Amino acid sequence: QVISLRWAAAEAAQPAFRIFAAMQARSVEAFQDAIRAWYAVSLNFVSADSQGNIGWIVSGQLPVRANGDGTVPLAVVDGSDNWTGWIPFAQMPRAVNPERGWLGTCNQKTVSADYPYYYSSYFSSSYRYRRLKTLMQPARPLDTDDHYAFQRDTLNLMAARLAPILATALTARDDTRDLGNILARWDFRDDPERIGPTVFHAVYNRLALRVFEDDLGPASARTMLNVWYFWQERFQQMVESGTSPWFDDIRTADTEETLDDMIYLAGQDAYAMLFDRFGSDPDRWRWGRAHTIEFVNPIRREGFGKGLLGGGRHPAAGSVETLHRGIYHFETPFDVRISATLRMVADLGDADKVLAVMGGGVTGRVFHPHADDQIEAFLKGEKRFWWFSDTQIKA
Repeated sequence: QVISLRWAAAEAAQPAFRIFAAMQARSVEAFQDAIRAWYAVSLNFVSADSQGNIGWIVSGQLPVRANGDGTVPLAVVDGSDNWTGWIPFAQMPRAVNPERGWLGTCNQKTVSADYPYYYSSYFSSSYRYRRLKTLMQPARPLDTDDHYAFQRDTLNLMAARLAPILATALTARDDTRDLGNILARWDFRDDPERIGPTVFHAVYNRLALRVFEDDLGPASARTMLNVWYFWQERFQQMVESGTSPWFDDIRTADTEETLDDMIYLAGQDAYAMLFDRFGSDPDRWRWGRAHTIEFVNPIRREGFGKGLLGGGRHPAAGSVETLHRGIYHFETPFDVRISATLRMVADLGDADKVLAVMGGGVTGRVFHPHADDQIEAFLKGEKRFWWFSDTQIKA
C-alpha cells in the first residue's frame, strides 16, 4: 500500500517569512491584518495597542476537507481531491475587544461547537485555561506584578478533582494509607517543597498505565499516554464517574477489578517507584527532588562536559496541568522536558522597560556571563527589567 502525505504548511510556504508588517503594526487591526501573511504556521497571537484595544487571532492556512478530518489516513478510491479549498482568512478564529475585557490562550480548544469548519483534534487539556479564567476575574484592577505571578501559578485543577478520590481509595488499605494521608493533606499546588505533588503524579501515572495497558498492550498504551492532550480529560471523567469497562484488567479472567482496586494497585506501584528513587522517608519525596529542570548548551547536550557548558539541574515548580508549565514525558517521570523559557509582562503605559526573565540566558555565547545569569531569577520568580529607554540604559 502507498501512503501519501499532504501538508498545508508546505503548500502555503512563501519565499520569505513575512514578519515585518506584524512587528511594525501600530494597532490591533493592523496587526491582525498582517497575520494574513503568516501562512506556514498555525499559532495563537494576542495583541494590544496603546489605544486600549486587545485582539486574538490564529495564523496559518487550514484546508477545508470534503471527507474526514485528517485525524486518520483517508482511503483514496477515485481521483477526486479531498481538499476543496482553504478556510477563508476572515473566518479564522479571532476576537477583538471581547465584552469580558481580556484575552488569553493556553493551547486549549478555542473554537465553539458551531464553528463551520473542522479545525483540529489536538488541543491542550482545559486545566490551565480554566485556572487563567479564575485569575482574570478579580474584584480589583490587575497590575504587572499580578500578571507576572499568574505565569508562576502552580494550582493543579485536575489534581483538585482527582486527588481526593485517590486519597479515599488509598487510605482504605493499610499498605497505601500513608500515601492517601499525604494526598488528603495536600493543597493541590505543584510546588517544589511539597510532597503531595510527587505522590499524586506517581499514583496518577501508574493508574493510567494500569487502566489502559491490558487492553491496548504495553507499547500502544505508552504511545498514547505520552501524548497528554489525547486522554487526560476523558480519563478524569472516567475516574470521577467511578465506573468504566476499562477499569477491569482483562488479564485476570476470574476477577473484575473496580476503580478502587486499580487505585490501590497503582498506589503500590507508586510506592515502589518512590522508595526505589528516593528512599523510604516521605520527607525526601519533595516535588523539587523529583521534578527537575536542566539547562543545557546545544553544543553539548549529553555526556562529559554537559554540566560545564550548561546551567545545571534545578528543582522545578509546576507540572503538565499548571500555568507554571513544567511538562515531563509520561515514560520518563518527572524531569522537565518542556517549559516556558521567557517570563515577560509588558506595561503599555511604560515606554522605558518591560518586565522579563529568560531562564536560559540572554546570550548563546559559551562562558559569557549573561548565558546563565538569569537562571536563579527564573526559578525563584525574581523580577528583572529590560530597558528600552536610552536614558535609562545609560543610567
